[in-house]
Amino acid sequence: MIESHFFSLASLWLHLIAATVWTGALAFFLFAFLPAARALPPGGSLRAFERGRRALQTLSWTAIQLLLVTGALNFYFRFTAGADPGGFYIGTLGIKLLLFGAMIFHHSLQAFKYGPQIAAAAECGAEDAWPEPLADTIARWSALLKINTGIGVVNILLGLLLSGR
Repeated sequence: MIESHFFSLASLWLHLIAATVWTGALAFFLFAFLPAARALPPGGSLRAFERGRRALQTLSWTAIQLLLVTGALNFYFRFTAGADPGGFYIGTLGIKLLLFGAMIFHHSLQAFKYGPQIAAAAECGAEDAWPEPLADTIARWSALLKINTGIGVVNILLGLLLSGR
């Protein structure tokens, strides 16, 4: 019984930490790193942005994997405890899962659609200011970043709401 309670608590905390780290990294990239990269000289700006984008992508996929595993464990621990979760809990969990699915979809677009385009431009070594097609791609990538940051904050708040029930 003690082991089950320990693992349940550890899974819950690891889930919260992964969600907070991912959302915090998204917010940091959006509000601090992206403006700083744009302020660099044109040659270094795109290379810095690309290095940061790749680091964010690695962190994001790691957090997604942790969230999937710990979320499934939290679900298991919640429902094997024998307590009836109630309609509010199930509804809120459904919304949370839908929002998490949207975040994964947006991140997949960033990683697999826009990321390779940005990486190819960075490898070409554009020395001028970001060319128009690349600027449009980065704008789309950044829009998805803004959306995911907002959804991440909402999802963390929903998770905190659920943890008290």
